[in-house]
Amino acid sequence: MKKILIALVFISAFASCKKINPDKPKFSGDPIELPSATSSINFPLEISFQQLEKNLNKEFQGLLFEEKDLSVGSGLNTDLQVTKMGDAKLSSKGDHALKLQIPLRLKGSLKVEKKLLGQLISTAIPYDEVLNPEISFTPVIGENYDLSFQNITIDGWGRSMRYEFLGYAIDFDPLIRKHLQNMLNTQLNNSNFKGLSFRSFMEDAWKNFSQPVRFAQSGIDGYVFTRPHTVKVGNISTVNNKLSLNLGLEGEVISEVGKSPSVRPVVLPKISPNDNTQNLIDITLPLRVGYEAIDQYLNAELVGEPITIDKSTQLIPRGFSSQSFGDRALVKMNFTAKRSGKKDINGDIYLVGKPAYDPQKQAIYFEDIDFDLNTKNVLANYAGWLKQGQILTQMKKRAYYPIGAYLDEAKSEIQKHNQIQTDFASIFIKNPKLDVLGIYATQQDIRLYLNSTGRLDVRINDL
Repeated sequence: MKKILIALVFISAFASCKKINPDKPKFSGDPIELPSATSSINFPLEISFQQLEKNLNKEFQGLLFEEKDLSVGSGLNTDLQVTKMGDAKLSSKGDHALKLQIPLRLKGSLKVEKKLLGQLISTAIPYDEVLNPEISFTPVIGENYDLSFQNITIDGWGRSMRYEFLGYAIDFDPLIRKHLQNMLNTQLNNSNFKGLSFRSFMEDAWKNFSQPVRFAQSGIDGYVFTRPHTVKVGNISTVNNKLSLNLGLEGEVISEVGKSPSVRPVVLPKISPNDNTQNLIDITLPLRVGYEAIDQYLNAELVGEPITIDKSTQLIPRGFSSQSFGDRALVKMNFTAKRSGKKDINGDIYLVGKPAYDPQKQAIYFEDIDFDLNTKNVLANYAGWLKQGQILTQMKKRAYYPIGAYLDEAKSEIQKHNQIQTDFASIFIKNPKLDVLGIYATQQDIRLYLNSTGRLDVRINDL
């Protein structure tokens, strides 16, 4: 009867245990679905009319065009000079178009030839007039990322273009309109006004967007880089005395451990429309913490440090190793149990749990822990289960992996990485915020998903 009772005690004890076999991991739930890691930047690019005017006035100076012996009808010809008189001024025309005013000087001489008493008499009638034409056009970003101006139209001259010369009625509108229109079509789209270098700016931003960022933890180098796939450009707005448009860059974020990845340059894709008006950077970073890094830390910090179980028992850790275990992580601790007045016991403790993040300690720890004790001493195995609560409490206090320095470096690297310097503009991240989205145990490593958000400070350089 006594033997039967002892057998029942052992059966009930081991029936309540969860045996952990490191070689046969089991999923405790659905298969792991890792979050998508994406990078998205959206910001308004704004150029004041004052900057554009400065650029325009550098381009349009002095004599704009000159022609001789132009026919104006009725057998009359004229020599003509059109000169810019003062500074050009820009203003809005609706929400998406610009109006340009250029003060012009119209100077020349009207050549009149008449027969009088059988003789050909020629005379030249000089004229010198000031015009203030109004020109409207629509700035657009083309498929080739070039800034161009469409619908260039001379809306008016600021005065009548009909003149009376010795009884001759001359309308200069068709003549001047033709030449000025040709000049505007050519020079506006080939001038330094186009020198905003939008394509160069986007190429620099695209290249910077895809460069690898290095993170180091416990002597192991990790790299995160973006594989960009989308460029979004909004319609150009011309309100509030500035030319503005919303730009967006999107891509897939990839992480690798070891050597810096070789990132092949990717050509700019076809432009996609953009109706997002936010100023925002939103990056999800899938950082990797290898099991070997966790082992290195636990062995350096905990090996030889006694864990008190009760007044007469201490566990002395001799070594740690970690690995994946289905959808969770397993930590194995080899130990020696020191017991007062009794023989030492050697064995292994297996802890299996889901990795989680402690924001107070800025550390990875394990929750929902399963526990197993394995020694060659059957009675020690049984006693160990009775003290499972004490062991778990002590292990929870000690078995964590600090990542505060990792997070600080990630924040710093993100801020430096997303500084874009071009001849056209400079872009900086303002007050980036870094949060831990989640932690997942994969077969290769612990995957740490960080989310960085912030605003962008965009500064246009002198054009």
